[in-house]
Amino acid sequence: MKTNDEALLVIFKYICTYIRYIFLPRERKFLSNVSLVKEKYWFQKLLKNNPAISRLLEEDKELKDYFSSRKKVRKLLRDKEERKNFKKLIKVKE
Repeated sequence: MKTNDEALLVIFKYICTYIRYIFLPRERKFLSNVSLVKEKYWFQKLLKNNPAISRLLEEDKELKDYFSSRKKVRKLLRDKEERKNFKKLIKVKE
């Protein structure tokens, strides 16, 4: 079990990270969020089946806006229905 000091340190680190993220330029937010999604197995499988998706992510304005939103990316990472909607969006964009 963590002591109060360790718990406060973890909270402080999280807050600092969030504040830094808020002030990042849009392009850096996009790159940060894309790297989070690229770590996931389902996205790696999607890229393997269709390698043109990575080029599409960089060129499409709507997808850039999608990946610039921390809220949308976090929902994409944890919600199965959101992943299905994202895959449909990718298919429409191709």
